[in-house]
Amino acid sequence: MPERKIQPKKKEALEKIEKIMGEYEVIAAADLRGVRSTQIQEIRKTMRGKVKMLVTKNTIFKKASQQLESKKKSISEFAESISGPIALLFTDMNPYELILFLNRNKVKVPAKGGDIASGEIIITAGNTGLPPGPIISEFGDVKIPTKIESGSIWISRDTVVARRGDTISTKLASVLTRLGMKPMEAGLSIIGAYEKGTILAHEALKLDLAEYRQNFVKSFNQALVLAIEAGYLTPESTPPIIGKAWRQAQALAVKSEYVTPETFKQIMSNAQAEMLALSNAVSAIKKEAAPQPVAG
Repeated sequence: MPERKIQPKKKEALEKIEKIMGEYEVIAAADLRGVRSTQIQEIRKTMRGKVKMLVTKNTIFKKASQQLESKKKSISEFAESISGPIALLFTDMNPYELILFLNRNKVKVPAKGGDIASGEIIITAGNTGLPPGPIISEFGDVKIPTKIESGSIWISRDTVVARRGDTISTKLASVLTRLGMKPMEAGLSIIGAYEKGTILAHEALKLDLAEYRQNFVKSFNQALVLAIEAGYLTPESTPPIIGKAWRQAQALAVKSEYVTPETFKQIMSNAQAEMLALSNAVSAIKKEAAPQPVAG
């Protein structure tokens, strides 16, 4: 049976991806489901100079991986683990640096019907620059107060049209687009990554910085408490250790009635309290036997 020929375009794409894969140690796959072509263009701009992006078919990626298996251990296994529409990201950053970079460089895009608001969307009062016409009814449909002034539609007051988690309707998305607003954040979600023979699945790539920060603070506080209890001196533990030692020394001096300028008031206060307690106890038994306060 004659060997099946590879079409020139596919051969060119295969050679291109093989070349790029050979140049980078880190290869990540980003999920393109729900990502619009206009968003990809904007995202590509933010990654320029840091990340190379290539949108390709999975079959070509798998074929190229098979060709490079001898040079990149487990790359074929990584390619086989990826499914669905993807964009390949090539970078010198490690996978976690890449994720943080992508999170920091999300782009603003117009809303479309069905989008979920990632934050509060406010339409501010002022001139829209739009001439009066049928659009006035569109503003009314989404409860945005308007007025006609100087031949333009004006927004009467600042209006919150969506809050975080709200579903944006098609009508609202249309109005926001007409106003030139881009309230949505778009970015890429990494579903898998390869680094020097190591395959990182989606679960291993989840980053919750708030949780990590909370865990670091908790660990630091626990270590500090342990160091203080053990009397282990560090720049962080020395002040509270000295403070603790001072309080213990003062408490001991007061208990043993060792008079110093620092303990005198507390010793006298304790003595007075003990005297009053004794006086009250004696008075409860025999009132006339209780010591009487001396007039000053």
